[in-house]
Amino acid sequence: MIAELKALAGWRGYAAAVLVGALIAGPAAWTVQGWRHDAKVAGMERDWAQQIADAQALARATEQARWAKREGVINDAKTQAAVAAADADRARAASERLRQQVAQLQRRARDPAAAGGGQDQSGVDTLDLLVRLLSGMDEAGRDVSGYADRLRVSGLACERAYESLRK
Repeated sequence: MIAELKALAGWRGYAAAVLVGALIAGPAAWTVQGWRHDAKVAGMERDWAQQIADAQALARATEQARWAKREGVINDAKTQAAVAAADADRARAASERLRQQVAQLQRRARDPAAAGGGQDQSGVDTLDLLVRLLSGMDEAGRDVSGYADRLRVSGLACERAYESLRK
């Protein structure tokens, strides 16, 4: 045993100590480096997960904003349609008042006592023709204007919805 210890004396002893130290330090350094690498990978995965969560939150917020704009466009369109319907109702009421006035004038024209005696029948026929023509035009105009109002409101709503999606 002493002979073996003498063999480790001097530079050989230092070399043996360095070799043993390297054999112990190498795997230990490898293990520590693995831990550092694992921590680095875990940090990168955490960052990626956070970036994905942020992107998903942004996508959700964007989609919610688009739906909110769409709902706003729909509500505006409903409001405009209600305004157009109210305008049409007012126009219909005015038309009905005019129609009643024309009917009253027509009754006066047909009544010989109110007309001042012998009015000829051709004037009454002309008045009847004019009343029928104006009534037909009024009804057709009301139908066309109602249809045009609905188309306008729908078209504007569609345009605003499309523009909100493009942004």
